[in-house]
Amino acid sequence: MQAIIKGIHVPKNLSELDLGLWKSIIKLYLNDPFTHIYLLYDIIYELDHIEVLFELAENNIIGYLFIWRGPRAVCIHIWGKAESLICNVPCDDKAIIVIHNRELLKHVISFLKPKGKISVKEHLDMVADERSFKPYSAGAAIRLDAGDSHHVEEFLRLTRIAGWKIDREKAKDLLMKRRYYGLFENGRLVSIACAFFRMPEIWPIGNVYTHPDYRGKGYAKAVTSAITRDALQSGAKALLHVAEDNIPAIRVYEALGYKTITKKPWIFFNP
Repeated sequence: MQAIIKGIHVPKNLSELDLGLWKSIIKLYLNDPFTHIYLLYDIIYELDHIEVLFELAENNIIGYLFIWRGPRAVCIHIWGKAESLICNVPCDDKAIIVIHNRELLKHVISFLKPKGKISVKEHLDMVADERSFKPYSAGAAIRLDAGDSHHVEEFLRLTRIAGWKIDREKAKDLLMKRRYYGLFENGRLVSIACAFFRMPEIWPIGNVYTHPDYRGKGYAKAVTSAITRDALQSGAKALLHVAEDNIPAIRVYEALGYKTITKKPWIFFNP
């Protein structure tokens, strides 16, 4: 049977997905949850921010282009036999493009090169589970509370130092939506880490950042340990992504029990 392309353009609810396609999405996730966690989560919870194009053959998904428009950049995943979908990659904004099929890397670069600046960096997918986890504490990492004005102001201050361009309302929204841990010193928030979202099987961990003046004290390790602990206590595994050349961060994660499961090229695009 000849492969066909089926697109979902920001459906309002899951009833707009036919049952066969939905079953195919679930099948993908169950076979490889670490790869397809973002696809499944965003189809369920982030419909207003996504677009997905699927390549289908005999009612099975063999490739997809998944686009999520976030507050800081467009995040794109290209998976499987998706060469014919590359022409649909948006080029109107900064984008981070995760290439799950390395054979597509040259095709994506060829498409993007005339349209802006690109750089490619290898990233590791690392996972921790109950057996591998080695908890760590340096200072008291605490849950950040969107209802605490001091937490919100300190979170906004630290993220601005990190280069984020968000306002107070967005800072509060992030603290409400995501699960952040922070470490304070003398009333100042100096280190953060979060779970982007929480699924029964996996919690993706990220936004690990420590104020430059407070590095080398184990604070990033402490906040990452705190959110990892929560993930594992829920029965899920913890997943994070780190640039292959970020050796200090990799050492921290390995010391906590994270292990590399895959390596993928990420493209950073600026129009």
